[in-house]
Amino acid sequence: MIDVTELGLRFRVHVTGETTPVPRFNIAPTQSIRTITNEYGTRRAEDMRWGLIPAWAKSANQIRSSFNARDDKVANSGLWKRPLARTRCLIPASGFYEWTGQKGDRKPQLIRLKGGGLMGFAGLFDTWQNKETGETVRSCAIITTGANSLMEPIHDRMPVILDAEAETLWLDPATDDPSRLTALLRPYPAEEMEAYSVSTIVNSARGDSPEMIAEMDAEEPLQMRQSGFSID
Repeated sequence: MIDVTELGLRFRVHVTGETTPVPRFNIAPTQSIRTITNEYGTRRAEDMRWGLIPAWAKSANQIRSSFNARDDKVANSGLWKRPLARTRCLIPASGFYEWTGQKGDRKPQLIRLKGGGLMGFAGLFDTWQNKETGETVRSCAIITTGANSLMEPIHDRMPVILDAEAETLWLDPATDDPSRLTALLRPYPAEEMEAYSVSTIVNSARGDSPEMIAEMDAEEPLQMRQSGFSID
């Protein structure tokens, strides 16, 4: 859940009535997620489709699995290198989900900053237009990197979480040096994060409720559930 006031203060952006975020506890690829952009020297909160559609795509469905971008591919991939140089964004989140265990017995974990608070994921975005209808779609992807020591037992990758200084550089439209930008893409310090078990109702993309982020008692039997961001 992202509070409007907290969002504005944390990312130094004015949130208008049109961009007031609706609390979300479970966001899946192709759904709408909040982003922070800085295309014209002014930070702006904007909802975009999660799953990047590049401007050069012939159709909205041409590119598959474009919701995450690997840090070791963004500078050279034909899909990512143009957005890396020109159209970067932040994706605010209070946490993300990952799963442990074997197929059929997957146990969800919520990963967040210690004590809560908003994180800024490094993101890329693009603008695609349907040449037949004129429809414009703004879409984005989250950049992932290798796991830190907290994440290693859970998953081998995690979203790139930027600190305040890195966020400023990431959003600076004058910065386009790939080596300078990719140097920011590193695991967040494990000692500043925490993870805990949540109920398996998170395993359904249809669910979206506050109970999804509640810490589950270790003695309580797991029930199927899923929520927030899934980073694969």
